[in-house]
Amino acid sequence: MSRPSRSRPKDLAPTGIPEIDRLAETSECTIHDYVGGVSAYVRGSAKLDSGPKKAAQIRLSSALARALANELGKQLPRLRNRLTTHEQKVAGGLRTANADVSESHPLDGLRLAVELKPINLAVGRAVWNRFGDIRTFAVNIHLKFPFAIVGGVLVIPTYEETGTPAARKAALAEEIAAEASTEAQIEREEDTEDASSKSSAVPARKSTVHLVNRAIERLVRAGGRKSEADAAHLLEGIAVVVYDPETGKVDGALPEAGSGLRWEEFIASIAATYRARFED
Repeated sequence: MSRPSRSRPKDLAPTGIPEIDRLAETSECTIHDYVGGVSAYVRGSAKLDSGPKKAAQIRLSSALARALANELGKQLPRLRNRLTTHEQKVAGGLRTANADVSESHPLDGLRLAVELKPINLAVGRAVWNRFGDIRTFAVNIHLKFPFAIVGGVLVIPTYEETGTPAARKAALAEEIAAEASTEAQIEREEDTEDASSKSSAVPARKSTVHLVNRAIERLVRAGGRKSEADAAHLLEGIAVVVYDPETGKVDGALPEAGSGLRWEEFIASIAATYRARFED
C-alpha cells in the first residue's frame, strides 16, 4: 500500500501562536483542532510579520487537509495511508489542476479530488471567488475523470475585520488572486502592497453571517452529484465550516443540519459515494 504524500509544516519556523504551532505535531488532526488554529490566526494575523504569517498559512492548510484525510480514513479504512494531503498536480479536461486532497488508483486513475478553500480575511470579496473556484474545479476534473469523486470545502469565519491596513491588503490580494492555487495565493498575499496601508485605520468587526447564508443557498444547488452521468459542474460533496474566531468553535447552527453541507454530512456523503463507485 502506498504511503500518503505530505507537506512538512513541522520544518517551518514557529509562528509564535501556540494553537497553530502545535498543529504540526498533531498526528490525528481534527476539524476542531484546525478551527482552533485558524481562529487564533484571524485574531492575531495583524500582528504577524510576513514570515510567520506565511508559515501559519502553510501549517493551517496542511492541518485542514490532514483533518479531512483522517475523517475519511475512519469511514473508509482502505484509504488510510493512500490519500495525498498537499497540493497534487492532476490532469483535467480543460487544464492541469491542483488537488488539495486526492487519491489515484493504477486502474482508475484519479478517484478522489477535494478542493480546500478557507477564507480567513476579506470574506465579502473572497466568498464568491471561492464559490467559482470549486465549480470550475469540478468541471475540469469531471471532464477528464467522470467517475472521480469531487469535493469542495469552504471555511468561513462569522465576522471579518475591517478598517485596518491588514484588512485592506487582504481585500486587494483577493482581487488579484481569485484563480491562484493555495501556494501561489499565499505568495501573492505576502507580496501585495496596498497603497493605503500607511493611512490611519479604526479596526471594526463586520458580521459575515448574511454572506454565509447566501453562499449556503447556492452551494446546496451545486452539490448532489449522484452518478457519473450527472452534470460535470456538480460536486459529489460540499462542506461549509462556519466558525467564530472569538470562541474558536464551529458554529452549531450554520449550515443547518440536514442541508448536506455540515462537515460530518460532507464526510458521510463522500464516503458513501466512494463505496458505491469503487467497491472492491
